[in-house]
Amino acid sequence: MEQNRYLPKNKKYRRMLESGAPPSGSLYRDAWQALKKDRAAMIGLVVIVALAALSILLPMILGLDPEAIESRRVVDGKNLFPPFAPDLANIMGTDQLGRDIFTRVLYGIRVSLLVGVVARGLTMIVGIVLGVAAAYFGGWVDMVIMRLTDVFLAFPVMLLAMVITLVMGPSLFTVCLALVVVGWPDVTRLLRGQALALKEKEYVKASRALGASHFWIITRQLLPGCLSLIIVSFSMGIPGAIMYESGLSFFGFGIRPPTPSLGNMIADARGYMTICPWYILYPGLMLIIIVVAFNILGDGLNDALDPYARKRK
Repeated sequence: MEQNRYLPKNKKYRRMLESGAPPSGSLYRDAWQALKKDRAAMIGLVVIVALAALSILLPMILGLDPEAIESRRVVDGKNLFPPFAPDLANIMGTDQLGRDIFTRVLYGIRVSLLVGVVARGLTMIVGIVLGVAAAYFGGWVDMVIMRLTDVFLAFPVMLLAMVITLVMGPSLFTVCLALVVVGWPDVTRLLRGQALALKEKEYVKASRALGASHFWIITRQLLPGCLSLIIVSFSMGIPGAIMYESGLSFFGFGIRPPTPSLGNMIADARGYMTICPWYILYPGLMLIIIVVAFNILGDGLNDALDPYARKRK
């Protein structure tokens, strides 16, 4: 009922406008059915869900502490000092301080997924608002937004992110903010192109001619038409955000120890590759698995939401 007040009062015009609003729900039902048939994409989805669930639930259930230190072990009357090799007590071994790598990897996965999803989600919101506004209103609005994107795109992504975290101080918040700042121009351009194409559709022109409000046209016709692109862009942008967070943490501009992240664990393990190679192996392997899983899922979503790709299959 709330959205109806933005439509013309004439009931005939309302029916005409509503019948033209894309896309139908069957498109997404068909896409879900196609996605379920894509084994690679479903494997990627299962891996992501499993890693997210394990990283959240296992530390809670088992009471794991990523900062717990085992400074010494006594084996056969001999004092042993960390790092300790993988065994039944520490299935991934310990680092140079005696901290359990398995526990820290779980927390690192949690941090990486949180940064990836939150940063990419905020990036999509900013990009959607600016991109659709630029396409729909055109004129000086389009010019200002596009010139602003040109300015941000002129800077190297990693360098700009480093400067932001250096100025504001390394933390989870500043890493997410930096990723939003460097990521929104690409999303804005992507959404602007899609919205410009939809703006020229007959049903959008008819809606404007019949007196529908800007808000109604944008929310009921332009945004639904961009939804497939939004979903794919969101899913395929998450691994990039995770890699940038890991890169920032690796170079000391991201999340700082003792808070574990996959990036700062890899950076910390560089000096111990010869004496405890397992330290760099497991966080590096988890990072690769997460990025590959998201990329496979993103490719599957792209094919599932593309009717022409489904027909080719």
